[in-house]
Amino acid sequence: MASPGDMGDGPAPAPQPTGRRNAHLRKTVGDMVRSMAVVLGLVFVIVLLAWRPLPEEVKVVDTAPAIGLAVAQSQVPVVAPANLPEEWRPTSARWQATERSGDVPVLHIGYVTPTDEYAQVSTGAVASPRYLDEQTAQGAPTATREIAGEVWQEWESDGRRSLVLTDGEASVVVSGTGEWDEVAALASSLQPAS
Repeated sequence: MASPGDMGDGPAPAPQPTGRRNAHLRKTVGDMVRSMAVVLGLVFVIVLLAWRPLPEEVKVVDTAPAIGLAVAQSQVPVVAPANLPEEWRPTSARWQATERSGDVPVLHIGYVTPTDEYAQVSTGAVASPRYLDEQTAQGAPTATREIAGEVWQEWESDGRRSLVLTDGEASVVVSGTGEWDEVAALASSLQPAS
């Protein structure tokens, strides 16, 4: 067996550089930060392209309190929608004066329709031209339509269809952004409220 002194004529030679630098030794914290920024930027772009906002859930309200208040306080008979399918979602119900009804309170019930349009019923002891202009979104009468034995006036404005029934000083206005069939379906659901 050879001893360390038998391996050659002198001390072992010193290691010699290969001429290549170790790339890992030259990396800095700045390089790491730049790499992370690129990766995070790519993740952000992917999330942005894939993100789809969820539609807001419709907040359904109870219409009974407003209808009950209208029945107790109204000077004219009150009508309200009844037996609508559950696809008609009530989103607002109030018994109060509007900007153009003066001091006269009006029963207003708003819905999201089965086709995700908006529809409303407004009824009260007011039938002034200013009030009808407000409730029909500045609409104008265009035709008539018979619903449940009553002759309603069809009013149209930009993006809104309304059915108007007046009786002296009282009126019922059913209007919406959907098609005529939807507006008529809401009008045909009206029954005397108790």
